[in-house]
Amino acid sequence: MRAARAASPIGLKAALFGYAVVFLLKAVAWWFTGFFVLLAEALHTLSDLTISGFLLAADRFSRRPADARYRYGYGRAQHVAALVAATLFISFTSFRLAEEAVGRLLHPVVPAYSRLGLAVGVLVLSMAFSAVPIVLLGLQKRRGPAARAQLMESFNDELGLLAALAGALLVSSGWPLADPIASLAVAILIAANAVGLFLDNARVLMGRAPEREFFDRIAALARTVPAVEAVHDLRAQYVGPETVNLSLHVEVDPMMTVADGEEVAKAVRDTIMAEANCAYCVVHVDPLGAPPEPGEIDF
Repeated sequence: MRAARAASPIGLKAALFGYAVVFLLKAVAWWFTGFFVLLAEALHTLSDLTISGFLLAADRFSRRPADARYRYGYGRAQHVAALVAATLFISFTSFRLAEEAVGRLLHPVVPAYSRLGLAVGVLVLSMAFSAVPIVLLGLQKRRGPAARAQLMESFNDELGLLAALAGALLVSSGWPLADPIASLAVAILIAANAVGLFLDNARVLMGRAPEREFFDRIAALARTVPAVEAVHDLRAQYVGPETVNLSLHVEVDPMMTVADGEEVAKAVRDTIMAEANCAYCVVHVDPLGAPPEPGEIDF
């Protein structure tokens, strides 16, 4: 889960259930087999489970309407939740896993492994679960940001499981150090995911703007209104998962009345709101050829 993103409560609840089942399978398999890498994988799944839980808890809060205190609404609550979850797993889960794995490498202790078939079976089953969204999303011709993030997370899950499976098979072949090495690989993967999650959501909380293509599309939509002669100074920032707050200036005939200018602004706003996922859209009407404002950004 790279970033907090728009997701239905049903989807989050389904993800929570799936992660909970896989987590229990891995934890039980670790208890009965003694493979440390299974514990690492269980904690990897627990990180996904916790992030989904944070997002589900934040989902209802983020749907609250704007008020006098938060005039752009509470949409960034999911980003705050993801930021907290990322910090927790950077600070605790990945660090403790890496510490234990390095300790086992520096001071090798050969534990009593057992039930290799159970360990392999749980790992293969987990890989099958992780492959489902890869197949489903891979069949989609067009994927939005949420789908791309989920696809990347599923690939990361498969990489971690592949490392765990390789470690289990190497241990069974007489290479006991493969267990802590595979566990260290999973710990690094958790840390990398957590860092990516932290950075993505921190950028949104700092007011990150959408990509250039978004501004090109907005400018094109504004120009579809007949009275609009030019568009400049487009500004936008995310105020929630895939939702933006937008402002722009449109230039019209200098002889146009204020009332007519307001009609143009309304037409531009309605056109943009119908086609783009904007929470707020503010349209400023300027006379054609007006000098740029200080700090104007070339979109």
